[in-house]
Amino acid sequence: MGGAFGAALAQAGHDVVFVARGANLEALRDRGLLVTGARGTISLPVVAATDDPADAGERDLVLLTVKSYDLEDAAWAVAPCGGIVLTLQNGVDAAERVREVLGDVVLAGTTGIVADLTEPGRVEVVSTYARITFGEPDGGWTARTDLVHGWLSAGGWIESQPQQDVRVALWTKMSLICAMAGLTTLYGRPVGEILSDPHGAATWRRIVEEVEGVGRAAGVPLPPDLVAERMEYSSRIDPGATSSMSRDRARGKRLEVDHLNGAIVRAGERVGVPVPVNEAVYAGIRLAAVRT
Repeated sequence: MGGAFGAALAQAGHDVVFVARGANLEALRDRGLLVTGARGTISLPVVAATDDPADAGERDLVLLTVKSYDLEDAAWAVAPCGGIVLTLQNGVDAAERVREVLGDVVLAGTTGIVADLTEPGRVEVVSTYARITFGEPDGGWTARTDLVHGWLSAGGWIESQPQQDVRVALWTKMSLICAMAGLTTLYGRPVGEILSDPHGAATWRRIVEEVEGVGRAAGVPLPPDLVAERMEYSSRIDPGATSSMSRDRARGKRLEVDHLNGAIVRAGERVGVPVPVNEAVYAGIRLAAVRT
């Protein structure tokens, strides 16, 4: 995700520095970055790349695209860069967590893109869309909303979608990702197999309903037809699709479940809304996974 969006910004003429590690960093330095796929090809034979954000100097905008469990460490690391920091993690509390480190420089965002690092320095974008939806964490529209929208929109590759109340977008995505990521990871099955089973589909729906209930209790003005819309959207997902968290589990990697279903369990406790299905999924993944 970071490679795809960064490449688009660089192609649009922005001065971009990529932060990477290991073999990916070596590849970026040696042969640049290549993005291919449904949205066309972006070839950047030479890019600026480092493993230390402090080397990038002062920046106008920082896109945080790390996994949720690395968020606080990443926030401390980008502190020397200054500028506006845009969180793009799965979940609903990323901006709040980063604000505890960096203060009010943070904008909250979420993405719509399917991309994979196929090899070091090579990104394939599977989706025909590449959206960044963002806004002020506390709502409203500010000068920096317009500023970031202009930066992201340059070149037309990124579909920038600024919002008056970004919480709606964050919780709408959360309702789906808790179902999709949670169940594909717990069951080790793709979306189609889960939704074609009556009990699997019912469990999927209950997760969406629980997330909606917690969001509403927390004061988020979610649309009245959210559950129906999310279930209809789910029916159009590629039946063979899995989730990044399920693939991480298959590879023995650390999982984001604490910041997905686990976050809903904690939020439900705060607002007094029971979430038994999310709680069961959360416990099941934590007990079954190699690392959580």
